[in-house]
Amino acid sequence: MRQGVLAAAAGVMAQSVSAQSMGTVAYSPLAAQSVPTLSEWALIAMAAVLTACAYRTMKRQGHAALKVLAAGLLACAAFVGAQWSAPALAVMGPAEVVLDQAAGGTGHLPHKTALFFGDRFYVYTVQNTTSQPQRITALTPATGGQFKVPTGYSPQCTVGLILQANEVCYLRLYNASMPS
Repeated sequence: MRQGVLAAAAGVMAQSVSAQSMGTVAYSPLAAQSVPTLSEWALIAMAAVLTACAYRTMKRQGHAALKVLAAGLLACAAFVGAQWSAPALAVMGPAEVVLDQAAGGTGHLPHKTALFFGDRFYVYTVQNTTSQPQRITALTPATGGQFKVPTGYSPQCTVGLILQANEVCYLRLYNASMPS
């Protein structure tokens, strides 16, 4: 009975330790940027010019060539939608810190046992999973933790770094004197 109580207490303690955050990554979206496009009037003018060119070509002797060209364009349009081969993409492992709020927020560094044994370092992968660029605004380690340069990993997460959609950066946390 006593061993059961001790095992239950150890389980509760392990869950509370694993639930604690080892630090945070604060982020926010970039300011809205305009995308250059043709205005609706420019599109209407372009459609009118193309219509006039098509009408003139149909009135000339070469209208048979236009019909062949139109059939060829239709065939090309049909084949463009077909996927001839799938691109080979390397799939990255899941990121530990996910920036998933389009309006910005805070990502928490999860507890890792490597911070308390051996060399007491751990390299976190931070990924922007939103559809828009996000700027890292603050990096805060838990009490007793220090951020170090992640040797062999690039790019390093730094304050001011802009992560595009699905882009990652790396953060190395050193446990100088974190409570376990």
